[in-house]
Amino acid sequence: MKINRISLAILCLSVMGVLLSCSPSPTPALTPGPDTTTVAPVATPIPSAEALLPAPTEITPEPEVTTDRPPDSPPQPAAQPHFKAGEELTLEFVHMVSFDEGWALQGPSVLVTEDGGSTWREVNPPEPFPEGILAQAYASFANESTAWVVYGFEPLDSTDPAYAYYQIPAEASVWATYDGGETWTPSPPMGHEIYGDSTWAELTSVDDITAWMMIRGVYVGAGTHYIAQLFRTEDGITWEPLDADVGVDYTGMVFADRDTGWLTWQTVGAYAAAPPEYAVTSDSGFNWEMRELPAPDDFPDLFEKYEYCEPYQPNLLSASEVKLVVACFDYYDPPRNFISYLYSSDDGGDHWQMFALPKKVNGAKTSLIFFDNQIGLLLGRDMYETRDGGETWDLIKTVSWDGQFSFIDEQNGWAIARDQDEIALVRTEDGGRTWSQLDPITAR
Repeated sequence: MKINRISLAILCLSVMGVLLSCSPSPTPALTPGPDTTTVAPVATPIPSAEALLPAPTEITPEPEVTTDRPPDSPPQPAAQPHFKAGEELTLEFVHMVSFDEGWALQGPSVLVTEDGGSTWREVNPPEPFPEGILAQAYASFANESTAWVVYGFEPLDSTDPAYAYYQIPAEASVWATYDGGETWTPSPPMGHEIYGDSTWAELTSVDDITAWMMIRGVYVGAGTHYIAQLFRTEDGITWEPLDADVGVDYTGMVFADRDTGWLTWQTVGAYAAAPPEYAVTSDSGFNWEMRELPAPDDFPDLFEKYEYCEPYQPNLLSASEVKLVVACFDYYDPPRNFISYLYSSDDGGDHWQMFALPKKVNGAKTSLIFFDNQIGLLLGRDMYETRDGGETWDLIKTVSWDGQFSFIDEQNGWAIARDQDEIALVRTEDGGRTWSQLDPITAR
């Protein structure tokens, strides 16, 4: 049966302490996540991203940025923990910042570790949860002290929690901590305008006061439709809305510094333009320039041969150095035919080198992590390493699970490993060649 494909969500990855995105996967049935999901074929054309992007405008002058945090409402102590001392945990997301220190999410709970992931302590924002409500935390972690958290909710008895359709309230606040979760400060209400069958948040940060958040929604009517609203904070507490394309399915949001950022997306209709599209900002997200990727030199008609050719996993190594994956696949799920390329640029996307990835790699289901411009990993059930910038790849490991990965350097990494209903926290100390399981519990 022919079907349409919803893309991967922006994977929660950490590269050398730089967060690419940090939120657990939203509803598997409707929203993009680590696994590709499907919907009925779209019967009507989807507008192109070019038609939705705002026209180029004069760059808005930015307020002066300081490193002083604003003296807003006083910090509030963390909420009471949900778990008992010594209780076994089933973590849903992990982000490590050093060999010992890191953060994790499990449902509404925010946790920290100081021993490499063996034991965890809850440091929950004091968000008031109504009775009979499921809650889900979405977060970004800048370092061992700084984090932002926003919550989505769903009635407890409405559906299976594994397929919960969470909603972020329009007047939700974003909680910020600067002391490792001991205290939290709420932002003013956001007043976002996103709706859908499910809404969720994806966040990324470059330092302890500068971060971006995409509130996203998906709804199914005559096809599957996406809506999004982009926000930025430059003081760590207050969030302002920014212009961005509101009607595409984002696959990546990453910033190299306070000014330079990239957005990638996939078009989920067979009527959309063939070349993969992305957008770049040089003014912190106030204005975006839409661009198209060229076809590979060795496959000039690639984009005409496949129904879908989409960009994933943008890695910004600096304001000018970027690497990303372009995955091409057919109209079936799982695809009967697919091919993926690594795209690499050292001049901000003006010129590209393209390298074919190993034949078994479906870039739409693979995590890309580069530690510098030469050394990188492709992480899926088949794991590969490159040491020449992506020109060649060596198979280093095959596993039986899908992962959400967090690496602090090229050797030391952690993953939330999922195989159907099974989930575990695993760790590598040799760059993914071997993985050992941890049994996380709450600290006593």
